[in-house]
Amino acid sequence: MNIASLMTPPKARVTPAREPRLRLVRVQATVLAQGAWSAMKDSVRAFRHMRDVLTGGYADVRS
Repeated sequence: MNIASLMTPPKARVTPAREPRLRLVRVQATVLAQGAWSAMKDSVRAFRHMRDVLTGGYADVRS
């Protein structure tokens, strides 16, 4: 520590621009995750539907 640092107090760190960007990144990540989850669920539903159609899984419902 030197004398100059004792005479002039350290400046406070300000990062106001960082927080809105971080919030925006979090929102974007959440939206992307929800979209990926929705796409996976739709894909599974489509697969199960086609499997039931091809294997006759709906035969008992039609009778």
